[in-house]
Amino acid sequence: MNSVFNVLPRISLKASIVLAVACVLAALTAWAITPRLVAVENAPRLEETVPRRFGDWAELPSPYAQVSLSTGEAPNMDQPYDQTLMRTYVNSKGQVVMLALAWGAKQRQEVKVHRPDLCYVAQGHKVKQFSSAQFSGIAADHGPVIGSKMVTEGPHGGEAVMYWIRIGDIYSESAVATRVHILLEGISGRIPDGILVRASIQIRGQEDAQTAWPVMEAFLTDLVAATPFGTRKLMIR
Repeated sequence: MNSVFNVLPRISLKASIVLAVACVLAALTAWAITPRLVAVENAPRLEETVPRRFGDWAELPSPYAQVSLSTGEAPNMDQPYDQTLMRTYVNSKGQVVMLALAWGAKQRQEVKVHRPDLCYVAQGHKVKQFSSAQFSGIAADHGPVIGSKMVTEGPHGGEAVMYWIRIGDIYSESAVATRVHILLEGISGRIPDGILVRASIQIRGQEDAQTAWPVMEAFLTDLVAATPFGTRKLMIR
């Protein structure tokens, strides 16, 4: 009886080498396109580096609880952040601004910065107004800082809210844009970091929002300018 090996096709040495090289190239290609963390090594600590006093603003111990940075989803989907910071500031005019920062080193399709318009609704607020906002006074490397502003009405009163979300080098204005950018970064072998920068002021009615917008924009402009370079690069690009 002939051995089974006798009926197998014979492969020349040259073909074997070509096949081996192809396997190595395929393995290298797979390794090259595997997403890897590009971001910030030894990221500055927000709690330590974000100034407690700057310009006309100083930290104010506040009894008011801010709206959470979470949407209340499943725990593995609900903790996309490596660092968060929540503070309240007051200026010499008695104007009070609440600040929330949330930074995550790895932004992926299933784990990424939560959008405030979803977080507020998930916690019992109604979004009464919503529109785009451009923070023209903040100098970023990749063009103007683009974000959103909204007026909400909740169980304990209303808020005027301004924020931006940076994912990698873009400012995301929509969930779709975020997903597309993360996908393209992954195809390029990168996993971007991301941050939410949110400011809010408590208001009695929607008409109060008109006076709140310039206050918050000035607050955020001064904050970014006063923040050390390394932490500023987390906030803007």
